[in-house]
Order: sequence, then C-alpha cells, then structure tokens
Amino acid sequence: MSDKKSLRELEPELRAVIESGRVAEFETHGFSMIPLLHDGGDRVRLVKPRGKLAVGDVAFCVTDTGKYVLHRVVELKDGGYVFKGDNCIGTEFCKGDSDVIGVACAFIRRGRLIETNSFQYKFYCRFRKPILRLWQLFWKIADKLVTLKNK
Repeated sequence: MSDKKSLRELEPELRAVIESGRVAEFETHGFSMIPLLHDGGDRVRLVKPRGKLAVGDVAFCVTDTGKYVLHRVVELKDGGYVFKGDNCIGTEFCKGDSDVIGVACAFIRRGRLIETNSFQYKFYCRFRKPILRLWQLFWKIADKLVTLKNK
C-alpha cells in the first residue's frame, strides 16, 4: 500500500499552510504545463493570493468538475476563472476564489529556483506561445525520426 496522499487528502493541509501566510511546496505531476514544468522532479511554491487572480497567474485550484489543476488563468468569467495548461488545448473553469488553493510564487525546475517576479519567468510568459510551438515541433520531428529509424 502506498503512503502517498491524494490531492484531495492533501488539500486541507495545503490550505492551512497557505492561509497561515507560509509557502506550500509540492512536486508537480503531469504534462499540462510543459515546457515550464515537467512530470515529477519539478516543484511549485504556492502562496495565498493577494486579491483576485489576474490573467497570466498560475494557480492551484479545484475546478467545477472537482479536478485539481495547476494551470494558468486565461480569462476571467462569471466571477470565476478559466484555466488552461501551457501544453493544453482545452480549458477548465474554477467557480471563484474559494476554489483557489494557492497562486504560484516560484517554480523549481531541474533544481533551479525560478521566481515569478524574475526576468527569466517574465520572458517565458511573454514568449510562451512561440516557445511552446517550438517545443511541440521539436517533439514531432523527434517522433518522426524515431519512427523512421525503427522501420
């Protein structure tokens, strides 16, 4: 039996840490925030939001379908937030501030700390769409090369 807790089990602990004014940190899993964050190994640091989230903020929330996501706010709608992972096509909806667990203040990528107010992160945000297209093109070409080699 695994001693790892599910996000649903961790939510009260994360909320308590964040509400107390401390920073919560956890390892990311999944591919929705590539190339910013990769599955396993990379980490995110969350703090309590200072007021309403803004378009571009990366937040950890519970969506209207009960799913936990760490995605970027792409639109404000009906008092809630529309979220989308940097590597996703579809969006998810968070009903309001009570469903937001925390907002990212920093990422730990390959062991390096990247704060959300750093030049490096702001550069990524400004050019994330072209960077993502290049990333996807790279993997598409790599996949074709591997397929050709294996024939």
